Amino acid sequence: MIFTNRPELSPEEKKLPLAKYYDLPLYPPGPREQQLIDACPIDPKLAIKAENFIDLLQPTGYSQAEYGYCMMDDGSGYMAIYTVYPNCTPEMLGWWFRWLNVHPKGMPEGKGNLKYKIWCPPDHFDHGFINGKDRMDGIYAVESIDLGQGEEKVYFFRHPFNLRDYGLTKEREQALKEAGCWIDCSWVSFHSPNPPHKAYPGTYLWLTLSRYCPQGGMEKLTRVWIGYGVKKGKVYFDKSTPSYMLCEEYMRTFQIHCTVEAQHLSKLLPELYAKYHNKPDDEL
Repeated sequence: MIFTNRPELSPEEKKLPLAKYYDLPLYPPGPREQQLIDACPIDPKLAIKAENFIDLLQPTGYSQAEYGYCMMDDGSGYMAIYTVYPNCTPEMLGWWFRWLNVHPKGMPEGKGNLKYKIWCPPDHFDHGFINGKDRMDGIYAVESIDLGQGEEKVYFFRHPFNLRDYGLTKEREQALKEAGCWIDCSWVSFHSPNPPHKAYPGTYLWLTLSRYCPQGGMEKLTRVWIGYGVKKGKVYFDKSTPSYMLCEEYMRTFQIHCTVEAQHLSKLLPELYAKYHNKPDDEL
């Protein structure tokens, strides 16, 4: 099975060099990942609790459950996502997550970001810096997670926060850097797709550790605590998180989406990096 249900690009987008990547085959999870998904939910006892989220940040080693999802005893959702980028380097990942946020020249107004669309064509629409220039105020994404089955695309605002406020010591942070690790942390809020982007209920806590994979390339260890957020040094449960997010069906859909987009990026990234990393971020 190949996912073929994807929106038609505009005539202007089709003229951009990146458009050739838009129609590449998009495959479902591989047999190993699908077997793990079918075996879910994982045992909640194997999950990292939200209040202990920085336990993920280790330069080596793995937890007992690096892939899968479950409902926690407090009613929150938990996802563990493990992905490998065989031909990737830290420089590639750093470049990608900057370059992705700069809209390419020639992109028509109101049509999103083609760089993001080619990553997962059925679901992705737009991606960029909230302040328009850097990551300091966070990142926004406009997407769905159902791989083109008709779900409304929503604004995801990924708000950065300082891990030092939540127990990460200077010494531990330095050890992670020296081991070649790269950390991405945020709490996520949801908003309507059209201005003025009315806030929707619900919160995620999101943490990813990227590091060298023992078998070569890079590996990414991600955790998502659905229903949790952070504020003023505290981890809290957001009681406004809607029930449709706090169920196994939602997490299964989300797990498949994350797996599919990771597989696809692992194929695209080396070629995109080779072609564009020495050019201005808005140039194609």
